Amino acid sequence: MALNANEEPEVAWEGGTLGYKEVGETFTTLVKSVKDDTKVISIEAGYGRGKTFFRKHWAKHLSDQDEVVIEIDAHLSDHSGDPVLTFIGALVDALPEGETSTGQKLVEKGRKYGGLALRTVLRVGLRQGAEEIFDAMTGKALDALGESNKALKDATKEFGDGLSEAAGDLVVSQIAAERMRTEAFPAQMSALRDALTEDKPNNRVIVMVDELDRCHPDYAIAFLEAMKLVFAHKGFVFCLFVNDEYLEGLAAHRFGAMKAGERYLDKFIDIRLKLPDTADVIAGAAEELFKGLKAVKHSLPFGEGDEFTIERAARLAGELAPLSGLSMRQIERVKLRVELALRCYPEQPLDYALLVWLAFRDAAINEDFKSSPRSKEEVAMLRLLPRAELTPDYSTALLEKRSRRMDQARVIVRPDKPLEPFLEEACFALLGAESPEAYRNRASRYTAEELRKIEEIGASYIPLHEHVLNTLKRCQVGSGPPITFR
Repeated sequence: MALNANEEPEVAWEGGTLGYKEVGETFTTLVKSVKDDTKVISIEAGYGRGKTFFRKHWAKHLSDQDEVVIEIDAHLSDHSGDPVLTFIGALVDALPEGETSTGQKLVEKGRKYGGLALRTVLRVGLRQGAEEIFDAMTGKALDALGESNKALKDATKEFGDGLSEAAGDLVVSQIAAERMRTEAFPAQMSALRDALTEDKPNNRVIVMVDELDRCHPDYAIAFLEAMKLVFAHKGFVFCLFVNDEYLEGLAAHRFGAMKAGERYLDKFIDIRLKLPDTADVIAGAAEELFKGLKAVKHSLPFGEGDEFTIERAARLAGELAPLSGLSMRQIERVKLRVELALRCYPEQPLDYALLVWLAFRDAAINEDFKSSPRSKEEVAMLRLLPRAELTPDYSTALLEKRSRRMDQARVIVRPDKPLEPFLEEACFALLGAESPEAYRNRASRYTAEELRKIEEIGASYIPLHEHVLNTLKRCQVGSGPPITFR
């Protein structure tokens, strides 16, 4: 399975086996039911649960069905501090190339309000920017509103000397901005929608917003408010890909705890949906994450064959992730530890899968891991990479048996691990075989030479990889003491 969130898909749902296709098709049916109104829909999932992968593939799926889809990465616009500009910019950028009439019409619609900037008008809609309006229109507000507002001008004069001309202008300018927000701006949004959906079977624009939970807290909150208070216009469907727990935490910090049974997001979201949260999702996300180790150049594999590739290490990470009970943020730290080890030892041949196994072990298992008998977690993890049991102690046991005849060497080196199965299941790759089956099919196996080779490797195999992982870990903040394998 491949879940590459960094690439734009050429085929919808290709490379995913998490049931996302069925979920996406259901969500598509829901979105298509929105015609003459506006809806805000949240697609919720925890950190690292594949929101971006789903968003890109769902967008492709919708586009294939002739829907207009606008994708916004909120984190990329966080620096602007103005979600209104982000929304408008994304819509205008999506206009067909060479489309100028729509932009001209939007400008003309704003001129009768004295050149008051659209950004300023919409900030008033968010109950912000009163000073900007005053600065923009003081001394000109009355003229800007025109003769049709003579009654309004006369009314402001009736307040008498207590109301200065500047204050009167401020009142009028605020009314002008409100009028533009409620009259001109909806017309502008309709013009944008019509231009975007020209030659389409429906008059609907789907706006997908991702990475909101990576934004500055103030910007994330402003984004939600702008979307609901300013951009709630017919024919627009907003789909937010969010970590709901994170945003609820932001809101609670800023506005205080909600009443029992109430949630902040419910004020801004009409329909709340969630992505599947299963072990397969965690496994797929972890596997894709560890494929990123390919970007570490100059690292050398421990041997030849599939067992010593980054792909094998990534598959192992996918298997270990749900078993470990770690969160995706913790799994990211595991990946970082392996990556740093590879960067610090570029000329040392390393078993990538073993590094991944050891790093997961250290993160998932506490000091009790080293006690006997082994914990259930340890036993389960060892089944995924049996060669992680090739410890110096085991190497010493092999050395004691190496001088004996091979028939006699078929003894139990450890009570729970006979020699032959261990060579087949754990050491086949170290002996140059592609699989346990391939090793069993060899004409010559279980030889003294093979025992000597495994004994030599085992003397330093685990200690070497632990040293590589622990060298930098000792210097990392909050990493805890290094763990050694018995």
